[in-house]
Amino acid sequence: MPSQSENTNTNEKQWNETEIRDLILYAKHLQQENEDLQAKMIMMNAKLNNEEAKTKKLNNIIKLIYGQGTNPNYSN
Repeated sequence: MPSQSENTNTNEKQWNETEIRDLILYAKHLQQENEDLQAKMIMMNAKLNNEEAKTKKLNNIIKLIYGQGTNPNYSN
């Protein structure tokens, strides 16, 4: 019966140079995708903030036009 240390050694995966290189390239690819997605999220957040600012501005214009609380058909 093999000892514990012999059994552990036979279960270990030996990586060759090509597999290690491929793994590193894959990790770099995932890192780049992550950075790209983070940049897209920042851009989308900026666009959302701009649209929210536009909405707030338009709501203020509507309030000025109709007068806040003076039009019974207008509610917040």
